[in-house]
Amino acid sequence: MNKVLVVFKREYLAQVRSKSFIITLVMMPLLMTGSIVVHRLVGDGVDTRDRRIAVVDHTGEVFSVLQQQAEAWNTDEANSEAGKRLRPKFNLSAVEPAADREKQQLELSNRVKAKDMDAFLEIGAGLVRSTPTESADFVRYYSDSPNDAEFLRWVRGPLNQYVLAQRFDEANLPVDIVQNAIRPIDIGNLGLVSVDAGGQIKEAEETNRLTTFLVPYGFCMLMFMAVMVSGPQMMQNIIEEKMQRIAEVLIGSIPPFQLMLGKLLGVMAVSLTLISLYLAGGFFVANYFDKADLIPLSQVAWMLVYGAAAMLMFGAIFSAIGAACSEIKDAQTLLMPVMIIVVLPLMLIVPIIQAPNSALATGISFFPPATPMMMITRMAVPPGIPMWQPIAGIPIVLAFSALCVFAAGRVFRIGILIQGKPPKISELLKWVVRG
Repeated sequence: MNKVLVVFKREYLAQVRSKSFIITLVMMPLLMTGSIVVHRLVGDGVDTRDRRIAVVDHTGEVFSVLQQQAEAWNTDEANSEAGKRLRPKFNLSAVEPAADREKQQLELSNRVKAKDMDAFLEIGAGLVRSTPTESADFVRYYSDSPNDAEFLRWVRGPLNQYVLAQRFDEANLPVDIVQNAIRPIDIGNLGLVSVDAGGQIKEAEETNRLTTFLVPYGFCMLMFMAVMVSGPQMMQNIIEEKMQRIAEVLIGSIPPFQLMLGKLLGVMAVSLTLISLYLAGGFFVANYFDKADLIPLSQVAWMLVYGAAAMLMFGAIFSAIGAACSEIKDAQTLLMPVMIIVVLPLMLIVPIIQAPNSALATGISFFPPATPMMMITRMAVPPGIPMWQPIAGIPIVLAFSALCVFAAGRVFRIGILIQGKPPKISELLKWVVRG
C-alpha cells in the first residue's frame, strides 16, 4: 500500500506542478474574461457602416413612408452613444418599376455585385390591399450578404405598421381599437411561491432562462473538461514511460496493478483539484453578483462524488490504452470508441436540460459511462430530480468503475512491457477475459 501512495503522490505532484495544468487552470477564466472584454470593445458586434438600399415600390406609396422612417432612424440619438454610432444608417433610394421585372432584378443584382449598393427591396403592388392578390402581395429583399439582417430587422416595423393601418382603413375598421384587440399577450415566466425563514410568503421571482441553461451546462462542461485534461495526460505519460523503458524499471519494484492504481488515484486527485478550484471560483463570482443560490453546496458535493467516479472509470480506460500502445499515434485507433462515449452526454445535453425528467434523460442517466455528467446536469436544472436517482446512480457508477479498474488492471499487467505493434481491440478483450 505504501508503494501505491508513493506513486499517487508522485503522479499528483507531477501533474499539478506541470505547466500544462497551470495553463489549463488559468485558460478558462482568461477566455471568459477575454470574451467579456472583447464584447465591451466591439459592442454587440454590429457593423455600423451605412447601408445603401434601393427600393422598387410597385404600390407607389410605401417608399415615401419608409424614407421618412429611415430619416427618423438615422437621426435618432438612441442609435448613438458619445458620438459613436451603435446602429447603421439606412440610405434609401427609389427605383421606378420596369415593365420587365426579371431584367430589372438582374440589373439591380449586378449593381449589388459591383458594390454600387448593398441590397434592394421589391414591394408588390397589392401589398396594402385588405384583400390582396397572391401574385401582387409580396415583399422581397435581395442581397449577397444573407447574414446581414440589420435592415431586415428594421424595415419590418414601419412596413407592417403602415400596411396594417391602410388595410384597416380600407376595411373601415378603427385602427386603434383593432390594434388593441390583436395586441400580443405577454406571459411572465415565474418560479414558485415559497415561504421565507420568517414564515412570510415570498413572491415568485422571474425565471432567467439563460441562467437555468448555463448553470447545468457549466457543470457538465466542467466534468467533461476534468476528464479530458487528466485522462489523456495519464495515457500519454504511460506511453512515454514505455518508450523510454522507465516502465521496466518501475515494474521491477512494484506490481503492475499497484502501479496503475497509484497513477489512477493521482489523476483522480488532479481532476478533483481542478473541479474544486473552478467551483470555488464560480461560487465567488456568483456570490459577488448576489447569485450564490445558483450553486448550492449540495450540488458541489454531488459534483465531487460523481467527478471522482467519472475519473475512476475513464482514467482506468485511458491507462489501459496507454499500457497497450508503444507510441502515441498507435493509441488513436483505440481512443476513438472511448471519445465517442465521453462526448455522448454533450450531444444530448440540450434536450436533457430542456426536459430533465423525461424518459430519455432518466434512461441515459443510468447508462454508467454517461451517469456522472447526466446526473449532475439534471440536478442543476430547477426544480431538480427525485433524490433517489442520484443516490441509486452511485452504486451503479461504482460497480462499473470497479469493472473498468479490474479490466484495465489485466490489460495494464500484460501490455505495460509489450513493445512493437499495438494489439487490436479483440486482443484486449482476450486479455481482460483470460488474464
